[in-house]
Amino acid sequence: MALPATGTWSHPGRGGAQADIVTTAPENGVPLLFAEIDNCYESAQVLAAKIDKYMRFCQRKVRDADGTERPMWRTRWWAPDGRHGDQPHPPLPLALNRIGPPNPDTVIAPLAELTQRHWKA
Repeated sequence: MALPATGTWSHPGRGGAQADIVTTAPENGVPLLFAEIDNCYESAQVLAAKIDKYMRFCQRKVRDADGTERPMWRTRWWAPDGRHGDQPHPPLPLALNRIGPPNPDTVIAPLAELTQRHWKA
């Protein structure tokens, strides 16, 4: 599913993410979850760029139908008000599937370093 960093839902612009899986399970405390699946063919740099795209999408604000400015993802998916509100953004699990020739263990450390600005407190 296209997650536009620019453009609209129906006409996404450049620079957005392409989620491999989007799911909701509010009954389990997960109102929205994006998932990125890699078959070990992409480098840490490519995966880090994808995570940057997800972050740009999650930080993008637009005016909702009622005129309220909110994160774009909240205009399509429900999230409970209260403790978290619009923050934190929806979780993004990364699944590394050992189909490709590279060992995913060689990607994890450089990926963590390249993306620490998104997850480090």
